[in-house]
Amino acid sequence: MKTAGLFVGLFVSSAFAQRGAIDMKGSLGYTGFPDEGWIHHLQTGASARFYLTRKFSIEPEFQYLHHSNHYDTVFLPNVSWDFRKGRVEPYVTGGVGVLTNHFRGFGPPTSSSSWFVQAGGGAKIYIRGR
Repeated sequence: MKTAGLFVGLFVSSAFAQRGAIDMKGSLGYTGFPDEGWIHHLQTGASARFYLTRKFSIEPEFQYLHHSNHYDTVFLPNVSWDFRKGRVEPYVTGGVGVLTNHFRGFGPPTSSSSWFVQAGGGAKIYIRGR
């Protein structure tokens, strides 16, 4: 129950955030991996975007993906470029990260890590002018 309150607080606080030098966000969702059928995960995470200039920022991101017999952790330092236009601000982002699989099952727990590259884009939409 405390975890649910934390996520609700993160989403509500981001709605009232002012434009500034730091943007914080939380995430909650689903991730599926195809491997002899779908492997379903509950995904939670958090990140903070630190603006180095008016348009350029770095955004370290942490994700936790839970499955019944294992979990994955993701650390991804992103870089982002904002196309500031007002209340709607499109951006592009990308980074190189590490995904670590933690297995629990028969025998001792094991883990393995792999590198990955991601790129994407989106838009921030401000509800109020500030």
